[in-house]
Amino acid sequence: MITNQEYIRKGIHLFNLAIPLLYIYVFTDKWEFLKVLSLITVCFIIIDISRHFVPIVKSTFSFFFNNMLRDHELEGKFTGATWVMIASCISIALFSKPVAILSLIYMSLGDTAAGLIGQLYGKHRIGTKTWEGFIAGLLVCIMIAINYDMLPKYISFSGALFAMIMEILPIPLDDNFKIPLGSGGIMMMLSSPI
Repeated sequence: MITNQEYIRKGIHLFNLAIPLLYIYVFTDKWEFLKVLSLITVCFIIIDISRHFVPIVKSTFSFFFNNMLRDHELEGKFTGATWVMIASCISIALFSKPVAILSLIYMSLGDTAAGLIGQLYGKHRIGTKTWEGFIAGLLVCIMIAINYDMLPKYISFSGALFAMIMEILPIPLDDNFKIPLGSGGIMMMLSSPI
């Protein structure tokens, strides 16, 4: 069973789509967008660190978000939202625009689908993840790849597969960090001439 707080967390996770959508429609220049996104990311990092040491930040943050946080986030690690911002900056800085956009969409939608389906229907575990979640996330990423025209299909499909491989592997990094960077890295390698 999924708690209401987990549904809210996944709903907030869907707001990550704002980053690739802003990159497509509002900030068409990579470096202009990266300046804005970097400033916002620094704010996220400052708030994330301050929530452990500054009483007013701690009480305000706790009131709004503590019931949604994972244990490791409560114990002092960065929140998933901070990792989204860090990974978005790195993805946009390192990857071509089509690859950065797609890798961030995979992180937002694929990871959300994997988490929800895995928690609701997952029976076959791989560490803390499930095969059911992996398949659900992969299907969502494949649907995105089918409809994404900015890259050749074999690159988009490879990125979709690798996004969900990164999601299910027990690598001790936040999914919001490893999914876009892993899938984006593979798509960049495949799109680069040898």
